[in-house]
Amino acid sequence: MRDSVAFEVALNGRGLSSSGRIVRTAIPAIEHETVALPAELVRDDGSLDVYEDVLNKFRPTYQKNIPSIQCSGWVGYIPLNDSFALEVSTRVPVGNLERLVGMAAGYSPAVLRKYSRLFSDTKDRPEALVDVLADHLLDAFDRIWAGGLLKTYDQVVNSGSMPSGRIMPFETELLSAKMGRPAAVSIAFRRTSDFGPNRILRHAFEKLLARYLGLSDPAQRMRTQRLRKALERLAGIGYAARSDLTTQSIARHVERLPSNHATYADALLVAHLVVHDLGLSIRQAGGIAILPSILIDMALVFEAYMRRVLADGLADDPALEVKDGNKAGEGGAKLALYDPIAAGNANPPVTPDIVVEKAGKPLLVIDTKYKPAPKIPERGDVNQVVVYGVRYATEQVMLLHASRPNGRGHTEHCGDIGAFRIHNGMIDLNAASIENEERAFVSAVRALIN
Repeated sequence: MRDSVAFEVALNGRGLSSSGRIVRTAIPAIEHETVALPAELVRDDGSLDVYEDVLNKFRPTYQKNIPSIQCSGWVGYIPLNDSFALEVSTRVPVGNLERLVGMAAGYSPAVLRKYSRLFSDTKDRPEALVDVLADHLLDAFDRIWAGGLLKTYDQVVNSGSMPSGRIMPFETELLSAKMGRPAAVSIAFRRTSDFGPNRILRHAFEKLLARYLGLSDPAQRMRTQRLRKALERLAGIGYAARSDLTTQSIARHVERLPSNHATYADALLVAHLVVHDLGLSIRQAGGIAILPSILIDMALVFEAYMRRVLADGLADDPALEVKDGNKAGEGGAKLALYDPIAAGNANPPVTPDIVVEKAGKPLLVIDTKYKPAPKIPERGDVNQVVVYGVRYATEQVMLLHASRPNGRGHTEHCGDIGAFRIHNGMIDLNAASIENEERAFVSAVRALIN
C-alpha cells in the first residue's frame, strides 16, 4: 500500500503517464452479460459513441428498448470512449486470476495498446504479462532515446597546475605547500547521464535480458534483440547502487522529472516492477504503473490452466502424458473426425481440450467448460464429449467445469451411455488454497485412470 501511495504522489500531475491518462467512469459488468449503456454513450443519430476498434469486441443490442452491449468472453478494463469504460469480471468466482494466467502455458492476453489504465502490483508474474511489461519498457525507452537521455550535473574535484571551475583557496594553499610548487584545487560541474534514473533502466534491461536469453520463439528473439540494443545505448551508464533501486528512490526520481523528460515516468514505473520482480494485478486498480489495457479470454485460460495442472500433477508417472487436442504434432492429440471418409468430402477436426494417455493409448478425454458446474452436464456438451470418446477409443470421458459447489467431489460419475462412462469434473477456482484444490483434482483424475 505504501508503495502505491508513493507512486500516486509521484504521478500527481507529473510525467507523460499522468498527463496522458484519461479518467473514465467505470461500468461494472460480467463476461457474456448484457449491459445497459448510459444515455451519454448514444449519439443523436442513435449510433454508439464507442471507439471503433473496441466496438468489434462486443455486440450492440437493445434490452427492454434500452441501448445495450452484450459482453463477450473478455475480462478486464475495456475503454469505451474518453468518458466511460467497462470493468468486466469473471462469470465464476476466481480467487487468483494472475495464477491461472501464469499457469496457462502458451496463452497471450489481448493488449489494447492505444488505451491505458492504472494498475496495482502483485507477486504473481505470469510470463505473458512480463512480455507486456518488457514491450512497454522498450517502447518508452525508444521515446526517451529519441529525445535524449536525462542528464544531471556531477561535481568534479581537480588537482594540479590546470585549474577548472572554482578554485578552493584553503585546499590550494595546502596542496602548493605539500608539493613545493604552485598548484590548485578546483571544483567544476559536468553534465552526465550516469546517474540514478538511467542506472535503474540499465538494471531493468539486464534483468529482462537474462530472462529472455536462449528463448527460441521468434517474438522472444525480437525482444532479446531490442534489449541488447537498449543496453548498447546505455553502455556509458554505471551499475545501480542498492539505494537507487528502492521503491522510495524510484518514486522520487519520477516526482522530480523535468517537464521535457516526461517519458521517463512510463519507463521508471515499469522498471520498478521489473527490478522488484512484481507482476500486474489484472483486475485491481492502483497507483503502481500506467500501462495499456490488458484483456483476458477466461475460456482459453481455463483450458490451458487445467492442462498444466494435470500435466504437472501426473508428471511422477513417466508412462502418463497430458496432450492438447487442439493441435497436432508434438504434445498434440488432434485427429480428423472420419476414418475413413468418402472420397471428395472435407474431414473436420476433432479437438478435445485435454487427452490423457498412458503409453500412447488414450485413457481419458476431457473437454473444459468455463461455466458453473451443473447437477448433471448439459445434453449438448455430453453429445460432444461422447463423440470424442468414440474417436479416441476411450470409455472414460469428462466435462470439466470451473466451479465446485459445497459438498461435491472433484469428479462425479453421471452415468453410462453404451460403453462410455460420463464424468462431471469440477474445480473451485475461488478456493482459499488453490494449490490444495489442484492436488485434490489431480488425485481424483488419477483414481479414474488407474
